[in-house]
Amino acid sequence: MKWLQAGRQIGQAVKNVQRLRQILGVFSRYGFADIVNRMSLGKYLPSKLASFAESQAEFNTPERVRRAFEELGPTFVKLGQLLSTRPDIVPEPFIEEFTKLQDNVQPLVFSVVKETVERELKRKLEDSYAFFDPTPLAAASIGQVHEARLHTGEKVVVKVQRPEIEKIIETDISLLAFLAGLLEKYIPESRIFSPRIIVDEFFRTLSYELDFQVEANNMTKMASNLASLPEIVIPKVYIHLSTEKILTLEKIEGIRVNDVKAIDAAGIDRKQIVALGTRAFFKAVMIDGIFHGDLHGGNLFVLPGNRLGIIDFGIVGRLSEKSRDQLVNMVMALLNEDYENLCYQYAELGSAGPSIDFDGFQREVRNTLAPYMGLSLDKLNAGKILIEATKIATRYNIKIPGDWMLVFKAILTMEGMGRILDPSFDLLGSGKDLVKDLIKNQYSIQRLTKDFLWVAKDVAALLQVLPRQIRWMFKKFASNDFALEFRSPDLENLRAQLDTNARRMSTSVLIAGLFIASSIALQHTAGPQAFGYPLVAVIFFGAGSFFLLRLFMRSFK
Repeated sequence: MKWLQAGRQIGQAVKNVQRLRQILGVFSRYGFADIVNRMSLGKYLPSKLASFAESQAEFNTPERVRRAFEELGPTFVKLGQLLSTRPDIVPEPFIEEFTKLQDNVQPLVFSVVKETVERELKRKLEDSYAFFDPTPLAAASIGQVHEARLHTGEKVVVKVQRPEIEKIIETDISLLAFLAGLLEKYIPESRIFSPRIIVDEFFRTLSYELDFQVEANNMTKMASNLASLPEIVIPKVYIHLSTEKILTLEKIEGIRVNDVKAIDAAGIDRKQIVALGTRAFFKAVMIDGIFHGDLHGGNLFVLPGNRLGIIDFGIVGRLSEKSRDQLVNMVMALLNEDYENLCYQYAELGSAGPSIDFDGFQREVRNTLAPYMGLSLDKLNAGKILIEATKIATRYNIKIPGDWMLVFKAILTMEGMGRILDPSFDLLGSGKDLVKDLIKNQYSIQRLTKDFLWVAKDVAALLQVLPRQIRWMFKKFASNDFALEFRSPDLENLRAQLDTNARRMSTSVLIAGLFIASSIALQHTAGPQAFGYPLVAVIFFGAGSFFLLRLFMRSFK
């Protein structure tokens, strides 16, 4: 977490003041100078901004934010792409704009690519690959992809990370964390979006994408999980030709899953492809707990023999066993149109406290989702329902973890792509039998035995230390230095009040003593005089009056 921790320190942001000026300048030119000034960062703004801001007046706010992100480069493009997956906290117009964000970067020159590959693999390029195409297949903000061929004849693609990209992103992440803190402090209306939480999530996602070994491990793990479905093809990873910054994969050649005309021309059974993708999706999400987090037409390919190829595993979602159980219960609630149970699942998922207006939440969910009730499953959009319910939950301060939004977005995408290939596609109906089996599994003898063993293990660990703790407690109780301490805010207030009263009483005794001393001194007329009275008597009287006045002032406070 070194980037994030650094970002929370103002000193780190000041070290990157030049980039900070650039970021603030870009947002100001797109019409957000007032926000920059409210964040007390106006001193970093260039003096001439008005003319460019006026030229952007024809665009609405979401468009201007998207354009600013594109101008600021890779980190902000990735941030926008992440925000496009969070309809629970980002308004729909912004979601629509962020989905348009594309990596607008110039490809690396081949000499740089060659140098990077040779440095990472520690040998000449020709020693690793029999052929390496100098023209990239695709260029993105983090890296670019080249086609190549191994000495053994296999066709591969090589993903090469851009040099220095990690340092660029490190700087931007630190500044984003710094700016998120200022947003929450000075722009109260931004707190509903939880800027710092968004930056936390963004940091984790991007740090995984920067390490190609994480992607390689994701692919290997999912290929193993889906081995029971041989029609699902996940590219082979060539570990000996892969590092943190280089990834060599088997080349997948097929038809994009959303290219219906090409699929029909190839004689592919579209319904079979949809059924295959559905089985793989439900297995990955509900059984394995690790699933592709960036499903779209560019990452899914139809292969000869009615097979389905999946690529690009940079973003992967994970669900614990408990979370998978909750998802099963959610899907079952949708199948039964039991929106009350759906609300309970959300409340448990978001760790809702007792102060949550659950009745209001349940009522709003029911009213919002009422139009979907009674629809046949092939017309029901489960992903949309779950996302709408999540938006409502957010308004009731039920915070849904980011991985769950990947699940809901994946469900929404799967339904959309499935209905492109098969208009009668029914995601929930297709997974209905599996969901029922999973419900039964939650209460099976094997599952209950497993849960009982975990509880027994925790109890056994407690019993091991409990006698020792009890022995120590009684030993402490029998000793002379045993003390039982109670802490209470009321007791603290009482103690403070007693201290105050004691000080006032002491002051009162002092004042009385000074006045008595003054009275006694009046009896002695010898010695220095002041105002016709003995000087000593005047001094005692003055001191007593001073302390009396001070006591009155403190009492009024």
